[in-house]
Amino acid sequence: MQLQLDTKKTCIVAFLALFAFSSLGFAVLGLILGPDYRGGLDRRHELEVQILRPQVPDLDSLVEFWGEAGFNLFQRTQENELQPAGGWDEHAAWVQTSEEWVLVPQSPGLDLTGVLFQLCSDLLGQGWALQLERTEHGYYLGFWSSLPGSEQRVLALQWRLELLNPRNYRQHAAGLVPVLGQYFDPQGHLKRTPQAPVLAIIIDDWGHHSPAAMPLLAYPLPLTAAILPRLDLTGELAQRAHAAGHEVILHQPLEALDTSLPLGPGGIYGVMEAEEVDATLRSNLAELPMAVGVSNHMGSLATEDPETMRSILEAVDTLGLFFVDSRTSGRSVVAEVATDLRVPFGVNDLFIDNESDVEKIKAQLRAGLDLAKRQGQAVVIGHVRPATADALWEMIPELLSSGVELVPISRVLFTPGGEEL
Repeated sequence: MQLQLDTKKTCIVAFLALFAFSSLGFAVLGLILGPDYRGGLDRRHELEVQILRPQVPDLDSLVEFWGEAGFNLFQRTQENELQPAGGWDEHAAWVQTSEEWVLVPQSPGLDLTGVLFQLCSDLLGQGWALQLERTEHGYYLGFWSSLPGSEQRVLALQWRLELLNPRNYRQHAAGLVPVLGQYFDPQGHLKRTPQAPVLAIIIDDWGHHSPAAMPLLAYPLPLTAAILPRLDLTGELAQRAHAAGHEVILHQPLEALDTSLPLGPGGIYGVMEAEEVDATLRSNLAELPMAVGVSNHMGSLATEDPETMRSILEAVDTLGLFFVDSRTSGRSVVAEVATDLRVPFGVNDLFIDNESDVEKIKAQLRAGLDLAKRQGQAVVIGHVRPATADALWEMIPELLSSGVELVPISRVLFTPGGEEL
């Protein structure tokens, strides 16, 4: 059963119900008191209210300004509310306008503050009286103006500018609606179905110096950062990814079929006892207190071995985390062992950047979107590479218009028995 709250319809229904009961009451009262009783219903009062519209700037003309500055207008909402004129004229009211714009940067490194200050300078030069405040995700800009025929100054236009980012993405891009001070997802019961598909994008191999790190940290849509342990930038990049609103998981090195491949620091090998596996995971997670899960780096040998995976998944479960199978082997036993141990797990569907070519990576992202639409959900994995960052930034318009919600990997997990978390 679907439960939805439409405030507009609710008000109308409530009014009709009140009207019906009131009419019934008057009818009963009329029957009791007789036809001569009118209760003053024929007394009519007329009140004329003058509607005043204070002068406000033409915001339509500023869409082009923001576009030229490198920000696309993703969402725009407007509300008008009548405010009493007060002591100046009790029979007058004025229109207060509120607008909210959600902007999306076209490339990393753009400075919203600098552009807005330039705009404010231009507006002040045109004679507008401004009120500027910083908000959680952007700025509030108020415009003061005089009421027509009066010297009374009012806050005529309230303009909220928000920069889309992983923290407010669901509010603005995933169809959430405000209800009683909270956000409600009207399609929540359909999530992870073809009617409301979701896609998780994991970026592997954080921890090294890379020119792609900063563009990926600045990405305005949700990503999951899988961070390698005990590297020079492990802790710093984890903190920065978390602060940007991206989900963080440990990218745990596991033994590969080619045993000559170096795992790097913090690796887990098949010869380790369960206690050593547990201690290694705990040590690796020490720099990642915000990590909510673990995925495998390499690990084609380890993920094929039930005994090794049992030790790893038992330790993961003890730590209250989940495990993501990167699917580096087609013979992985992660799902079977995780199901047996009742450990939440996720599974990679597609690597997007086996070839470091922007157009090919974009094609793989489109394949991930198509897969999500067909089966209701999908998980894709890329790496901290310049071509991957470029492809993701160029795909922002397509991702936002695809009808597929981007989610952190924690929202695309399975519980034992094949149930979705």
